[in-house]
Amino acid sequence: MDLASDTSIRITGISHDGEGVGRLDDGRVVFVAGALPGETVAIENIQKEKKRLVASLKAIHRAHPERVQPPCPAYDRCGGCQLQHASAGLQGDLKTLQVRDAVSRIGQLDTPVLPTLTMADPWRYRNKGIFHVNEAGGQARLGFYSARSHDFVPASGCLLFSNQVNTLLEDLEGRITATGRAGHIRKVMVRESKATGDLMLAFITEDQAFRLPRLVEGLIADYPALTSVWHNVLTNPRLATGRAWHHLAGRESIQDAIGHLTVSLSPASFFQVNNLQAQVLYDEVRARAGLTGQDHILDLYGGIGTIGLYLADRAGRLTGVESVGEASRDAKANAQALGLTNTHFVTAKAEAWLPRYLKDQPSPDLTIVDPPRKGLDPRLVDTLIQAAIPRIIYVSCNPATLARDLKSFQAQGYQPGPIQPVDLFPQTAHVECVVLLEKVK
Repeated sequence: MDLASDTSIRITGISHDGEGVGRLDDGRVVFVAGALPGETVAIENIQKEKKRLVASLKAIHRAHPERVQPPCPAYDRCGGCQLQHASAGLQGDLKTLQVRDAVSRIGQLDTPVLPTLTMADPWRYRNKGIFHVNEAGGQARLGFYSARSHDFVPASGCLLFSNQVNTLLEDLEGRITATGRAGHIRKVMVRESKATGDLMLAFITEDQAFRLPRLVEGLIADYPALTSVWHNVLTNPRLATGRAWHHLAGRESIQDAIGHLTVSLSPASFFQVNNLQAQVLYDEVRARAGLTGQDHILDLYGGIGTIGLYLADRAGRLTGVESVGEASRDAKANAQALGLTNTHFVTAKAEAWLPRYLKDQPSPDLTIVDPPRKGLDPRLVDTLIQAAIPRIIYVSCNPATLARDLKSFQAQGYQPGPIQPVDLFPQTAHVECVVLLEKVK
């Protein structure tokens, strides 16, 4: 697109991907990675991408007072930390702004959005990572692909992971190289328990016969914290992992904790990647639940049951629903290990299961939904509304789909309370939210 070499714009907003949002002189909206609201910047390389205009940040004429120098040397190449150029306080403000914009623009609601709850020390919080294996000149490297590309960026010293994980990754590069089979390993998954320090490692390959016993035995011998090693068979390269898991060494699970809740994690378990902020989020859920000790809680999209189990000691009964069988099994095992006798877990798709359940059972006192980024299935929204469930707590990882669904609920007699954003993913543009919906009588 032909523009002057120094096209200046004012950045007035932030996108869900952490890009600055401004307007050209002709009124068209343009998205600029690395720019912050309130800044005046020079842009270049304006291009059309998926029905929108994007541009590169050329220079900053007037910087935001809370712009900081990103400490990661790979920041501008990796793209995983979209907001590392903003102070911790500003990141919280931007995420609050992002939620407020979605609620008003998409949801067309005047629901209050509270200030985002941020993390005191927003570094080295991740308890899980999946790293691509890149082979060049016979040397294996572990890292990430740059945003919207297949440009490989080494993960060396990533500031979102502990020193223990980074040391293991660096050592793994040499050990995988020494096997001569680096090209056979697509990815490596590392999970670290923030409660015990134990590590779980999984080699992700397309080869069902992958074993490499010497590699595994050497790692177990040299890393006492490495207590569980697995092999995953990847059949669809578009997915992070495949469905088939094979245990190679050590224990089959590791233990981790969110607040008072201790759970066992298998390699396929979904578990929030930030333990400390997950506790903040779950405490916000508990504060809104208003439990009496007799309530029946229905936990939909429950995963391994962490939110429901976090509340179960104050409930009369908990029913958890999850479509992934391995996660349901983990939930049952965790409930048993915790000595909870008031829980029941079902393996099913929530939108198909709930209508059948409500035909024979009274509506629960409280329903918790924690859907993926695409939000709630419209059929499930209709079922929840028709059942007139008195209280619904919506936990969301996507402000846009949250706003869309809240609009549907409010149109049918549900009043959303204040929305509480929680920063589970510092340095990135992602934000979690929790909101209580109450049926208006």
